[in-house]
Amino acid sequence: MRLSLTLPSLQFLLLASCLLFPACSSVEHAGTTFKTGMHIDAVLECAVEYPLLWTKDRRLSYGSKNGEIYWKPPEADGTLLRLTSQQQQAIDPAQQLSHLLQEFTDLEISLREQVTLPAGEATHITANNAEQHLEIYQFSNTNRSYLLSLTMLRENLDRYSGIMNEVIDSFQILQ
Repeated sequence: MRLSLTLPSLQFLLLASCLLFPACSSVEHAGTTFKTGMHIDAVLECAVEYPLLWTKDRRLSYGSKNGEIYWKPPEADGTLLRLTSQQQQAIDPAQQLSHLLQEFTDLEISLREQVTLPAGEATHITANNAEQHLEIYQFSNTNRSYLLSLTMLRENLDRYSGIMNEVIDSFQILQ
């Protein structure tokens, strides 16, 4: 008996295994070890790893397939990992990025570059103001625009260094 799997059936098998056997691994960054979990979201059409012990808050826009997911560490230290997914007809990707940057006062962009990541081409921005550090990745495809951002107090840079690298390397757009 020969087993033949098509790409859609392989994707389903991967999705089912992730749901049945929650992804949980340990990652070490700058001397800090944290466990990661996998969030798979059919509505927002993406999957991403995140720090497992961080609280998660998923918010969908009523009557649409737009939404955001927020993750915060157990300590209330001003750190926020955020994933925004919006349909292209709802907002232009440049507008989406501009809206996020306007949430911060006196923000100075120190890095703006185009990068190639496992999920595709992205705009990568690093910025700071007097109190906060912000790192952003913005992806677009024909249907959706994705924005992944990590905001933290500048004093916590060493504590959370490497988390965004882990998150962004795991980010996948589901088709």
